[in-house]
Amino acid sequence: MKDNDTYGGSEPGIGMAAARFLTDRKIAMVGMDTFGIEILPAEDENQFVPVHQWTVMRHGVYHIENLDLEQLAADEVYEFAFVFALLRLKGATGSPGNPIAIRGA
Repeated sequence: MKDNDTYGGSEPGIGMAAARFLTDRKIAMVGMDTFGIEILPAEDENQFVPVHQWTVMRHGVYHIENLDLEQLAADEVYEFAFVFALLRLKGATGSPGNPIAIRGA
């Protein structure tokens, strides 16, 4: 909370080409360790969050943001069962949740 403009002004993420690639393959969910899924600023400055519009609004893809993937990466874990326990909020468009990676032996 010290330099919000710098923190919120840009982020790595996917662009529209990657979003189309993923939805062409009928994915149900995408997750990132950033505060959003898409690159900011957007590739087209005249569009507001086009990846969100494409994936969530047009294709029903769930977004999970702010994932802590550091330990999985350090342990070189690339396959795991994924469980996401979220709050059941009637009428909501989002929910905090508890992502769980269950590794094999």
